[in-house]
Amino acid sequence: MKLTDNTILITGGASGIGLALAKQFSERGNRVIICGRSREALDRAQSAVPALITQVCDVTVLDNRDSLSGWLENNHPDLNMLINNAGVQHIRHFDDGDAVADLDQEIPINLAAPIHLIGELLPMLKRQPSAVIVNVTSGLAFTPKADVLAYCATKAASTLSRCRCATN
Repeated sequence: MKLTDNTILITGGASGIGLALAKQFSERGNRVIICGRSREALDRAQSAVPALITQVCDVTVLDNRDSLSGWLENNHPDLNMLINNAGVQHIRHFDDGDAVADLDQEIPINLAAPIHLIGELLPMLKRQPSAVIVNVTSGLAFTPKADVLAYCATKAASTLSRCRCATN
């Protein structure tokens, strides 16, 4: 995997690990596109790293992913790296309160959206001489904690969603 001269999409790239990756890749001469749900967060990230290209997208929403895919196809057809980084973690205690609150947010963001995005962007990635898909996971995928069980399960599952991009 080459670390320079790539066109990279990082989901959840406006903060945390995603922003740190975006900054490092940008400093190494890559074109870095970050997407996220908040225009304000994306603008703050771009202020910190002016070379970033930003796009509002909630990766859990089909219409948003379709728009992102079409925008990438039209504006960045040389996309050769997808970093599925967007994720959330919610603490759950089954002996008090609503233990399943936010479950319908956590599973789509951490598991379903990356799989959908891989499927939607794979045709574009396969046209590149060298393409890479990275799913950001967690040590909790291998050493789970009971109070974040949905997060652990989704991150464990994302380690299994490997894809080999065959090229011509």
